[in-house]
Amino acid sequence: MPEHPHPPRSARPAAAPRHVAVVLHDVAPATWPACRRLLSMLRAVAHRHNVRLRVTLLVVPAWHGEPATTPFVRWLHRMQEAGHELALHGLTHQDDGPPARDARERWLRRVYTAGEGEFAALDHIEALRRLAIGRAWALKLHLAMRGFVPPAWLMSPAAREAVRASGFAYTCTLNEIVSLPEGRRLHARSLVFSTRAAWRRLLSLAWVSWLALSERRAPLWRLELHPADVEHAAIRRCVRRLLHRALADGREPLRLAEVERRVMRAGTANAMAAA
Repeated sequence: MPEHPHPPRSARPAAAPRHVAVVLHDVAPATWPACRRLLSMLRAVAHRHNVRLRVTLLVVPAWHGEPATTPFVRWLHRMQEAGHELALHGLTHQDDGPPARDARERWLRRVYTAGEGEFAALDHIEALRRLAIGRAWALKLHLAMRGFVPPAWLMSPAAREAVRASGFAYTCTLNEIVSLPEGRRLHARSLVFSTRAAWRRLLSLAWVSWLALSERRAPLWRLELHPADVEHAAIRRCVRRLLHRALADGREPLRLAEVERRVMRAGTANAMAAA
């Protein structure tokens, strides 16, 4: 009898690509030294894995009303030339909008965010004005900024529409990345710390550790850092551990603009081709 060859084993489906986006908030002259310390720490972790780490820097043009200095702008140019992404992060990072309408809003804007949620209560015209100033500042200095991330991820409905109309490629909430202007959303929960008090640090360390465990199979990790994180040893250790875990698991570092372009838009195109 003729031998019948064994049927070929079906190939295992390729594992879905996974990524990590490292985002540094509140980049401004006042926070510049802490930002550089954080970036140095992150580079050291990436170097151990032989990975080139490029991050997204959320830049505030006039931090608390103070204009950006020339040395700081030169540093932004060096960061951009090195492959890091710059994104607009408000204009002043101060919530000077109209008074809160109720206790919940007052708590959110004055306690939870310590008065930093600049776009939390702006009307459409004022939001458009601030966005235009920020974009004009970046354009004048030849700083490319495709995305806008509001301080504390807070936007009023009117501010949200203003961002959609202002020509940015993406924005973010605490738990999503939003492709503009269409509004496609990618679920990606932020791994972010709170450092303003000891009890906040303890709770956020526990929360971030649990969240990283629960999201270990998620396609995208968002490691969202603030300059003050570098001042606390326990948070520094946690950040190093999280980035080490992400890179050891084979997550590819992406900047937010790459997430929007390569993951969100490519995913939509693939879905349309398969339909």
